[in-house]
Amino acid sequence: MLRLDDREWKVFSLTGNSGLFPIHATSTGIDGIKLKDGEDVVVPYITRTETNNGVAKFISAKNLEFGKDDGWCITIGLDTQTAYWQPSDFVTGQNIHVLRSDKLTFYSYQFLTVILRQQMKSKFNWGGNGATLGRLKKLKIMLPAANDGQPDYLFMEDYVRELMSAKREQYRHFIEERLKSIGLDGANRGGYSEALKSHKWQSFRIDTVFNILPGKRLVAADSTPGDRPFIGALDNSNGVARFVSDKNESLDKNVLGVNYNGNGMVIGFYHPYECIFSDDVKRFHLKDWEDDPFVLLFMKTAILMQKQKFGYLYKFNADRMAHTSIMLPVNDAGKPDYDFMEMFGRKMMSRKYKQYLSFLCDVHIGA
Repeated sequence: MLRLDDREWKVFSLTGNSGLFPIHATSTGIDGIKLKDGEDVVVPYITRTETNNGVAKFISAKNLEFGKDDGWCITIGLDTQTAYWQPSDFVTGQNIHVLRSDKLTFYSYQFLTVILRQQMKSKFNWGGNGATLGRLKKLKIMLPAANDGQPDYLFMEDYVRELMSAKREQYRHFIEERLKSIGLDGANRGGYSEALKSHKWQSFRIDTVFNILPGKRLVAADSTPGDRPFIGALDNSNGVARFVSDKNESLDKNVLGVNYNGNGMVIGFYHPYECIFSDDVKRFHLKDWEDDPFVLLFMKTAILMQKQKFGYLYKFNADRMAHTSIMLPVNDAGKPDYDFMEMFGRKMMSRKYKQYLSFLCDVHIGA
């Protein structure tokens, strides 16, 4: 296994006259309000966001009339200190620059992107010291050096290639174990939408299906960092706002957390792990059935279907939450068909894991 600490590292200027690479302004830089709508939403729109590899959203190909930037490069967000490798052609928002070099392969691009992001985060910040173009041109970065004193791109490539190979094997093992735990042979394919349509459905009030339990207010200033997830009213990251060592009466696991406030209103997330909850999140446990993960995930979607009814002027408060009705598949007795929900979830998850495994085996990354 290649190691970073057995290599000689050297300081290099990133750009400029004696630097490694040129940094260019992007060809587009379209303000978000000027983007054109369309059904062919296939083009990455890269902004200075710190998430999703810089992809704020996918936009219509109609916007290519403004121009585009070729992929296989690193996008750098000025002021936000973001750096991401872009594999495909894209359109950008404001204040994005591009680093591109024919010296870099896919793997050495990955290495350099991580190093660049670390250096930018350590040297620049929002407090009047953002990553302006002038400061970027003066930026120096540490890279492993070859015997001739130049960056050792071959080592970078070999290191990332080895690391990614190990990660793929780790993920392959994880998927195989997950498939075993699901308990299906993976032969069940297709027919999912037909199964939903052919089943009988009925409306149920949420409080007749779930025991609804509260969270507990815990402000960040009063919390202590740790390993326990703290669940907030978020619409991302499975609702995990931060990790704490605190414990209170909202401590729970194998539970569906449903937001009734904030950006994630009506959105729910399943939590198999032990965690505590914000007072903006309710804990849902099934009344008449064991809290099966696949049933709770099915319920999450059923509840989410009601999101359009609520907003900042019509809150999804605790009372409305309890009295909201959701549509569920029913058995011959007219009761929620939990067996069907569980098996549907198992089949869907099995199919997705099979797709992941197939992708893992088929993916080929260019040099």
